[in-house]
Amino acid sequence: MKAFCLNTATNVAPFGGPVGEMAIGGLTLAEVQNLALVAAGFERVDTPPSEGAYLLFSDRTWFTSDLLRQLAGAGPGRLRVLDEGWQAWTKAQQKLEEPGLYELGICEGAPSFEAMKPLDLALEFHEMALGELHPSFSHAVKNPIRMGAAMVHQIDHWSHLVRVNQLSLGVRMEEARADWDGASFVGKAWRLFKILLKARSLNGWKIAASLSEYGKNTTVHPTAVVEFSVLMDGCEIGPHAVVRGSVIGEGAVVDSHAVVNASSMGAGSKVGRFGHINLCTLFAGSMVSTGDGFQVSVFGRDSFVAWGATVLDLSFGAPIKVEVDGGGRESVGHHFLGAAIGHRAKIGHGVKIGYGVAIPNDVLLVDKADVLTRWGDGPLDQPAIVRDGVAVARKP
Repeated sequence: MKAFCLNTATNVAPFGGPVGEMAIGGLTLAEVQNLALVAAGFERVDTPPSEGAYLLFSDRTWFTSDLLRQLAGAGPGRLRVLDEGWQAWTKAQQKLEEPGLYELGICEGAPSFEAMKPLDLALEFHEMALGELHPSFSHAVKNPIRMGAAMVHQIDHWSHLVRVNQLSLGVRMEEARADWDGASFVGKAWRLFKILLKARSLNGWKIAASLSEYGKNTTVHPTAVVEFSVLMDGCEIGPHAVVRGSVIGEGAVVDSHAVVNASSMGAGSKVGRFGHINLCTLFAGSMVSTGDGFQVSVFGRDSFVAWGATVLDLSFGAPIKVEVDGGGRESVGHHFLGAAIGHRAKIGHGVKIGYGVAIPNDVLLVDKADVLTRWGDGPLDQPAIVRDGVAVARKP
């Protein structure tokens, strides 16, 4: 079956540009869409077919190959997902005509989502296990994370990049789960044998390391830990670095002692020495230096974050609000979200960024706190502070 993409001219602030260039799983949204289409047996075309049914999707819609297979067998109609748990977790900032109604379906005739009747698919979701949480953090998971092999999400806001990259990483686990559940006893035994053969050990850590995928010319230091991850061509993992459940794009670098957890790094991006990212998305060419640890944040193409910068990510009060089109602020419905750093933006040492904030493209943001530029007549026999760039006595 053929597939045609409808251009919505969506721009995702603060990044701008075609929505198809948004970073998903170490690639772009457009690249991920094409891979899913091929895996599901669809042929993408540049003009809508004049005869017969075809898949219609928009440039801002992320989907999995499993979902496409289900749509192909369901007949004409526009996908509507009625799972209330899925809607509760994903609805914030999505521009949907009605809850669960997506820009995706099997079309006949002229390409138009408005002309298509809703098609309800009973997709299977389950709640993702997060492990035991500290009581101080439990309020941040108001809506349980829903996961499945067949998933869809529109990208209308930068916060969606965080969520869709989470889902994209989860798809690999879901596909492995489905492959295991569908295998016969002999098939399961053969899969276990291949895993043990690759690990060459019964050690659990070595088995976890063997479940990663390695591209061509990857460099992994012997002291590094890499588990359940995808390393694309030419990437480099430095001494004592830790990479878990992540996608490391082509030519990307995880420097010595850095930690990358459940994150996606675009081509040529870098996490510097002792850097720490969790649930983050890095566009191509971005660099994140060590700081106080960065979580659930998005770093734009060729952006730079210096040593000592901080992005807050947890609200202990009301749910976090983000800027939306028109200049207003809306709640994301939960308490755990970092910030978005625009393309080519530079964040200096000591800068502290609040949760839910979007930094525009091309800006330079530096800390305005007093910096010692000369000692001057500052005291030598008692504590001193910095005021207007010089040292002065600290008053009791």
